[in-house]
Amino acid sequence: MRSLKVLILEPDPYQLMALHQMLNAVGIYDVLTASSLASARRSLARRAMIDIAICDPQHSGGEGIALIRQLAERQEAHAVILLGRAPPGLLSDLEAMLQAHDLQLLGRLYTPVSAVLMRAMLDGYLMKARHPSRA
Repeated sequence: MRSLKVLILEPDPYQLMALHQMLNAVGIYDVLTASSLASARRSLARRAMIDIAICDPQHSGGEGIALIRQLAERQEAHAVILLGRAPPGLLSDLEAMLQAHDLQLLGRLYTPVSAVLMRAMLDGYLMKARHPSRA
């Protein structure tokens, strides 16, 4: 798999480790991990642009939405994978924000995370990156 830069925002250390290992298993080794918004922002300050962010929009006290908003407004990512369940109103607001900032929503993952579904989302991202006219 092409070298993707991925940021995971996940407060649960076991879930964070599982997601990281899933990415490694499919050949993605440039993975930034963060358990808080502050940690994610520090990583982004050092790295700047990433390909994909993986986070729960309802992450503790709005940190997930804040990260997605920052990625969109500062154009620090190309795509997002949402973790967990979110109310339909929140999802439609997020989708509108992502579209307005040309940030691709690859899909949603639920716990326990399916490695097959994650791989399909990553493959879809790579396919669009190689053939943008097919998007």
